[in-house]
Amino acid sequence: MAVVTKYELLKYLRSKRLLIIGALLAILLILNLVVPPTIGSGYDPDPMTFTSGMLAEIGILIVLCATFFGADAIVSEFEQKTGLLLFPNAVKRHVLVLGKFIASAMISVGAVALYYAVTVIAVVAIDGSIAANTSLSFLYALAYVFGILAIAYLFSAIFRSSVYSIVLTFFTFFLILPIIDSLGASIAHFKPWFTLTFASGIVLDILQQPYPVDVVRTVERTFRNSTRTLTVAQYYPSVPQALAVIFVYFIVGLILALYITKRREI
Repeated sequence: MAVVTKYELLKYLRSKRLLIIGALLAILLILNLVVPPTIGSGYDPDPMTFTSGMLAEIGILIVLCATFFGADAIVSEFEQKTGLLLFPNAVKRHVLVLGKFIASAMISVGAVALYYAVTVIAVVAIDGSIAANTSLSFLYALAYVFGILAIAYLFSAIFRSSVYSIVLTFFTFFLILPIIDSLGASIAHFKPWFTLTFASGIVLDILQQPYPVDVVRTVERTFRNSTRTLTVAQYYPSVPQALAVIFVYFIVGLILALYITKRREI
C-alpha cells in the first residue's frame, strides 16, 4: 500500500492537474488579498468576516481536488488497460484502491491546508488576530475532503469512462446537489440535511458567533393588486448531524468502491 501511495503521489506531482490547482489557489488569493486594496475597498477589520470571505470558495477548491485526484483513479486502470499489469501481481485490489485513496487524500489535504495557512497568516497580519473556531473550520473542511473523495472513487469504480466519472463528480457537487439544497429551502421548505454539500456548510457556519439557527418566516408580497403570503426559509446544518452525514458518505462510498473494484473485470 505504501508503494502504491508513493507512486500515485509521484504521478500527481508530475501532472498538470496539480498546476491547475496551484493556479486556482493563486487566483483565489489574488481576488481576496490584492483586488480589495487595488479597487479601494480595503480589508474587513473583523477577523471573522475577513476569514469567512477568504474561505468562501473553499468548497470549489475541494470539489476540484476530488475531481482531479479521485474521479478517474480507478476507472483509468480499466480504461487504459494498465490493470492488466497491476491486477495479476500478488497485491490485492483493495490494497491498490486504498493506496490510491491515501495519495489522493494527501494531495487534497495539502492543497486545503495551504489555503488555510495563507488565510490565517493574512488575517493575523491585517487584523491582528485570527477568527474563533478557525481550527474547527479546517477540521470540518478535511472531513468534507474525505467524504467527497469517497464518492468520487465510487463513481470511478462504477463507470467505464474517465470522462463520465470526472463530469459526474464535478457536476454532482458543483451543480446538482447545490440545486437540491437551494430548491429544498426556497420552494419545498424542507431541510436537505442528507446531502453532502448541505452538510459541508459547517465549514463556514462554525466561524459565526453564535452558531446560526434555522429561520423560517412568512412575508407578504403584492402581485397585481393581490396580496400573497410567502414562506422564506434559511436552514443551517447542525454540527453533529453534518459530521454524521459526512461520515456515512465516506464509509459507504469507500466500501462500495472497494467492493465494485474487486468484482469488476477488465
